[in-house]
Amino acid sequence: MRVAPVIFVTGTDTGVGKTVVTAALAAALADAGVGVRALKPIASGVEPGSAGEDATLLGLAAQHPPKVAVALEAALSPHLAAERQGVVIDADAILRWIASERGDITLVEGVGGWEVPLTRSLRVSRLAQMLGAPVLVVARNRLGVLSQVLLTVAAVRARGLTVAAIVLTPPLQDDPSVASNAAELASLCPGIAVRSMIWVAPWNRAELADAGRRLLIGAGQ
Repeated sequence: MRVAPVIFVTGTDTGVGKTVVTAALAAALADAGVGVRALKPIASGVEPGSAGEDATLLGLAAQHPPKVAVALEAALSPHLAAERQGVVIDADAILRWIASERGDITLVEGVGGWEVPLTRSLRVSRLAQMLGAPVLVVARNRLGVLSQVLLTVAAVRARGLTVAAIVLTPPLQDDPSVASNAAELASLCPGIAVRSMIWVAPWNRAELADAGRRLLIGAGQ
């Protein structure tokens, strides 16, 4: 997997494991001596006074304090959570925040899937387009993932962005497609690296770093 100076991490849906994938890459890069930053610009479902679980895990992995720009309390789509809380999500302000927090390599984790609304007129996809970084697509290895990934890859490219890689996270339950999904995606998405994430205990940093190294070198598929 080629690592660009900035990578935007998106998921095909919420709950597909993009935070763990981002943390794994951050831990591996940090252990290799890279000045990595793992950022969570927007998070919802965050307890008041907290940075949130996602930003905390990313900070643990990258070995820096949690980095979150907008923390929203309601576990809803960000546009609804922000409206409920009276918070204004401003794309330019978020981009300035990302620029101020950059490291030698910066991993920027999105929220939910590619087209999640951040405001009534701004979606995750537009924020990523404004950032202009390659996009890492994370998806759960399960029946239906081929369509989900192909739709997301097409949508990323429609924004004029490149796909850095596709990462399949471990299935929550087995089904006949699990054994073939990675190979099928590699065939259906020529030129895009497809990786399979191994099972890890998310808060075990050593396991995260090992999983990240496997993603970077293409092992563990």
